[in-house]
Amino acid sequence: MSQLAELQQRLQHLRQQAKELDRKPLPGKPLDWFDSALFSCHSPYLTDYVDAALHNLQQLTHSATQMSAAHQRHLVERIAAQCSALTRGFANITTRARYKPGRFKAKSLVQAITSSSRELYQQLSEYKEFEQRLEDMVRLAQTEADAVQKSLALQVRLGRCRRAITDVEQQIQQLEQAKRS
Repeated sequence: MSQLAELQQRLQHLRQQAKELDRKPLPGKPLDWFDSALFSCHSPYLTDYVDAALHNLQQLTHSATQMSAAHQRHLVERIAAQCSALTRGFANITTRARYKPGRFKAKSLVQAITSSSRELYQQLSEYKEFEQRLEDMVRLAQTEADAVQKSLALQVRLGRCRRAITDVEQQIQQLEQAKRS
């Protein structure tokens, strides 16, 4: 099977999918699916865009002998870009279907930020307590004569604790900056 025939078969398959999708009302369905530089049509229906790609393919197959090589190359590149855009558009259908208008309310967003902020501050407080206890344990281990191994292990734990504290402080800082924005 020639590449043009395979491409036509692929576009026919996309056309069938487009017909099915066009029958269903989708939330978040755009009024204009693709860039106007890529497709000359402007429609809320995917079938119209597939038809435009099919039209370009038919123009290429029927008038190839009458076109210059540069025009043929341009048309082939355009068809390839259209097919790529259509394939991506179909892949994004599931994402669009999950979109629910009004799903993100400002009140729930503020509550989420506030609760996450409280949780971060609580976690930071707990880590600071761990850090204090570990520092005490390190000081105690340093006074013992044979506690070099124990002291090193406690130093490692203290380092991990301080790293966790730094991470939480950075998260709090990012959250505070997001609130100001």
